[in-house]
Amino acid sequence: MLRVRAVVIGMILVVLAASCRVDTNVDVVVAADGSGTVTVTIVADAEAVSLLVDDPSELRFEDLEAAGWELDGPTAGDGGVTIVAEKPFLSAEELPDVLDEIAGRDVVFSGVTLLQDHHFARIGLSPSTTDYDFVATVDPSPELDVFGDEFLAGELDNLPLGRSLLRIETDSGTTFEQSLTIAITVQLPSGASSDSGDVVDDTTTWNFSYGDEPLDIDARASVDDILPRVWATVALVALVLFALIVLSRLGSYLLAKIRVPKGRRRRDQRQRQQRAATREAEANRPRRRLLRLLVVDVHGVVVRPTDPVEGLLLPLIAAERPEMDPEAIRQFHRQLVLGRLSPEEFWSEVGLGPMAEEIETRYLSSFRLVPGLHPFLDRMATSRLPVAVIGNQPRVWGDRLRRMASLDGAVASWMVSGDVGSTLPEPALFEATRRTMSVDLFDCFYLSNVPEHLDVAKELGLATGLFVTGAEMAPENEHTVVRGFEDLLRSRTS
Repeated sequence: MLRVRAVVIGMILVVLAASCRVDTNVDVVVAADGSGTVTVTIVADAEAVSLLVDDPSELRFEDLEAAGWELDGPTAGDGGVTIVAEKPFLSAEELPDVLDEIAGRDVVFSGVTLLQDHHFARIGLSPSTTDYDFVATVDPSPELDVFGDEFLAGELDNLPLGRSLLRIETDSGTTFEQSLTIAITVQLPSGASSDSGDVVDDTTTWNFSYGDEPLDIDARASVDDILPRVWATVALVALVLFALIVLSRLGSYLLAKIRVPKGRRRRDQRQRQQRAATREAEANRPRRRLLRLLVVDVHGVVVRPTDPVEGLLLPLIAAERPEMDPEAIRQFHRQLVLGRLSPEEFWSEVGLGPMAEEIETRYLSSFRLVPGLHPFLDRMATSRLPVAVIGNQPRVWGDRLRRMASLDGAVASWMVSGDVGSTLPEPALFEATRRTMSVDLFDCFYLSNVPEHLDVAKELGLATGLFVTGAEMAPENEHTVVRGFEDLLRSRTS
């Protein structure tokens, strides 16, 4: 790479040839981030320029631009010329290489070091500090043969390369060392100091003439930056505020927790929710059905006919009062079984009030017990399985029928529609029986000859069976068909 030293050598040759003067300035400017610029300024007087070229504009410095230097000049003035070359360095580590390009490695500058050291207090209450330390060794009198024969060969035929130039005198009688000078300046960011140079406004200067002894130069600076301290203070205040908010929230939480009455705390609520979930899971968990109560329908299982209104009551009343409207009789009977009419009022409404007792006895005596009923009930008593009876009757008729059939001690409960104001297949009779017997409907088995009654019972959770006797045809249904009490006993035995 062609270097700035080509310009320097050219000026040396001029000094050797005649009475002229060349001054060289090397300015190093260091920025806060460790980058900066190196500026080389060469000032030659008129005699020196005249020996080089007739016109200063004819000087060519393409080699400097190729090496990355920015050239300003040559600029002519008073017959002389000024040449300025500038090159930046991006970091402190690049400065030695840029200085080496001026005259070659370790020729004028050697041991160049620019250190940049940052200091920051741990808690950030002190300003951050950046220390700059520049050191180098400057040799203002290098042997000319180090520049190489290509520059001097042919120009110094009468001067051996190894011969000292210090004793050579120019045409004016001045020595070579008086004609060739170099000034070095280093500008650091702030607060510069030096043990070897003169410091003015953070700029340290050293002046040399050719022939001076090598010198160790140094410059130091320290810069305080308040911005990190500001940010550290802001961060510290934010941390304190955050800690205060957290402590406030924690204190409020603990205070609120202490003030909550026992039983209303979140932990107590969670425990209640867990217990409720456990109970729900237990309730929804399939369990084995335990037969704890047998529920039977009065009409169809205990006595026949299954439909007493159509099978007994209407024919009996029609025989005595043929003029009575059957639909009216049905309406009066419904009021009777719901408990809204007494038996005496019912008989009076159908025109049989004077003979009410006789007609009622004839009506109740017309019911037939289902074959096998008493042996079955005895077997249930032996097995300690209670039997409950339900049906659509007024209470008076239910009591009389139970006594007439000798069933007082054989059944555990006799629940009729007149007691609850609701008729089958409505659920009220099943629910009343459950409360009376203190059993779960899931553990009950219901027998009936009416599929509609069985459908409702199954929806309530009871096990169901369609009761038929003898050769009766069982209608299509989804319930278990039980053919008489014998079939039921066989099933229970197995």
